[in-house]
Amino acid sequence: MSQRATTIFGTLIAVVVCMLSCVPEPLDVDNIPTVEPEIVVSSQIVPDESLVVLLTRTFSALQPINDSVPEELLDRIAITDAEVILTGPDGIDTLLNLGSGFYGGVEIPFEAGQEYTLLVNTPTLGAVTATTRVRPMVSFDDIDASLYYNGFDDTLAQISHRILDPAGKNQYMVNVQEVEREDVISNLINPRAFLRLLDDVTFEGQAYSEVFRVVPRDYHPGDTIAVSLSNISREYYDFLRLRLDNRFSFVEYLGEPINYPSNVQGGRGMFNLFIPDVRFFVLE
Repeated sequence: MSQRATTIFGTLIAVVVCMLSCVPEPLDVDNIPTVEPEIVVSSQIVPDESLVVLLTRTFSALQPINDSVPEELLDRIAITDAEVILTGPDGIDTLLNLGSGFYGGVEIPFEAGQEYTLLVNTPTLGAVTATTRVRPMVSFDDIDASLYYNGFDDTLAQISHRILDPAGKNQYMVNVQEVEREDVISNLINPRAFLRLLDDVTFEGQAYSEVFRVVPRDYHPGDTIAVSLSNISREYYDFLRLRLDNRFSFVEYLGEPINYPSNVQGGRGMFNLFIPDVRFFVLE
């Protein structure tokens, strides 16, 4: 993988939504009809006008899956033979195969409010399409991160931030992710990330400030974290809220019979185009 691809890959990991890992042992059940695997789409714009799309396949609830070795799991579910095409107001881009199910495009001039369509063609799983509009970027007006000692044995990260909410309905995703990890694939499959969702129903068009603590992660002086703010669509907000409410893991999400809302025609997942504001902190 090239240096640029590695950079894009690492940035994607820093801004992905939180996924908690918990997979039950498979049960021996007979005479259950086989369900054909489906394509699962995830996407992220990187702040330098790059797009990364992750393509994986669902697997049967009866198929033994061991997520204790993340590289092996990703090798089993990643779709590595797809043709991925993005169509927008400025033309057509064919995304590059970055390996491990990741596909990327660079220097794509995404425009807020414009509509883009993703087409995925695979030789074995067929084709899926998804269309979405680019959400306007909203940046932190003010942000700080520090260590918080809770009086017991835990040391938490405390985040204080301020948002100037623009006019209109907006929903936000705030992520906190430790970025100094030896294995980025482990971060993707079993990340120790924190996800917070905000709806501007109570502060539409106004400034909003809050302080929250990241649990249950225990941080230490010198740890580096990435805190990101994303202005997301209502459908993606509802999708993430359902996942948080049900506390399903990334692995459970890919298996059936779990069903989530999706804007992917013929498949699963969410095709989203929003630009995160990412800030890095060394906790002191």
